[in-house]
Amino acid sequence: MKSSVRHPVPRSRVPCAALVLAVASSASDVMAEGDSADGAPPLPWATVSSSPVPVDDASLDDLERQALHRCGPGDAGLVATARWIVAQKLRAPMPELDAIASAQRASGEPHPWSRAWAETARVLSPTGALRGLDEWLGQRSRNALRRCGAATGAGPGGTRTLVVVAVDALADLTPLPTRVRVGQWLTVNGRLRTHAGGAKVIVLGPSGAPQPLPTSFDGAVLRASFAPDRAGEFAIQVMADLPTGPRPVLEVSLFADVDPPRRRSDAAAPGEDRAASLSDDAAIAEMVGAARSSAALPSVVRDIRLDAVARDHARRMAEGQELAHDVGDGDPIDRMRGAGLEAHDAGENVAHARNVVLAHRAMWASPSHRANTLRREFDRAGFAVARDEHGDAWVVELFAGGLR
Repeated sequence: MKSSVRHPVPRSRVPCAALVLAVASSASDVMAEGDSADGAPPLPWATVSSSPVPVDDASLDDLERQALHRCGPGDAGLVATARWIVAQKLRAPMPELDAIASAQRASGEPHPWSRAWAETARVLSPTGALRGLDEWLGQRSRNALRRCGAATGAGPGGTRTLVVVAVDALADLTPLPTRVRVGQWLTVNGRLRTHAGGAKVIVLGPSGAPQPLPTSFDGAVLRASFAPDRAGEFAIQVMADLPTGPRPVLEVSLFADVDPPRRRSDAAAPGEDRAASLSDDAAIAEMVGAARSSAALPSVVRDIRLDAVARDHARRMAEGQELAHDVGDGDPIDRMRGAGLEAHDAGENVAHARNVVLAHRAMWASPSHRANTLRREFDRAGFAVARDEHGDAWVVELFAGGLR
């Protein structure tokens, strides 16, 4: 997009990021006496993150095998994640997908945007449970790239649960260690399983802004190297340019000279305390402002023209139940130009979550989303949230620099 002295933003350079953090599905919930949301089991940290990892069929019971047969190829990391959910589900409500994602990373399974389904009952009928699973799977088209994990378990009072976790495995990852040393050189090796116009690796350290790594990509295989420069947790994210826009296809956590946490951290993102009593749109704007302030950056100015563009896209995502930068209405550049807007720099974050606070927290934890939030060149933004029939929030943050 051009101004009087600057060139249009190339589409391949528009920084966009999408994040799904929906409420997990649960059917026939029967909670046992004494259940508590505080009883989350320890995280099962694997020694490496890798994909794919075959499932030991002998470790599954008959119902788990039938569930995997219906869902898709199994992965050991997803089976471990399903078992973690079972351990929690028998004592508490179905965990949110941010908690499930943490367990998934700890299990060494690197695919973002997992979906989870569970059925719990005092008398769990295999026929009824599998019928419910078929209904859940039927809400989504059969995906040849889908991988799954399944687990069953018994709780207090005879309560039984079946859990299934599914991901779209758009890329695979060669083993990357969970525990490393400061200064140790590591190489991220991935292979795309779907068409992508480009790919890059982003690293988010214990503090500071996310950093993109020099990444080689030949249309299928990507490679990037780095060495942790301090102690703490590092989040590694692979972004791919897909036909529907950029999205994360691989995410892992590794720990330099520190032990992985046994329990998931619920640390709030900057600005969460400001969201109370505000409308959804205003809350997102306020939290983004607080996040930028925490990094000593000026706030972006909210622009009603960008609000309108963001609002239309949020509505389309909510109505179509599809999270993407292009849901038939064009990418962010197309949509801005359709509204008569030009800018030197532009970027977009989109997310789907149970509420705006969870969306903001998840975007802050995501390297690509945080990079957009903290990009110094952005000085204006539009914010919009659309609620779907389930009450979930579909969030759009549309950023611009040099807008005219």
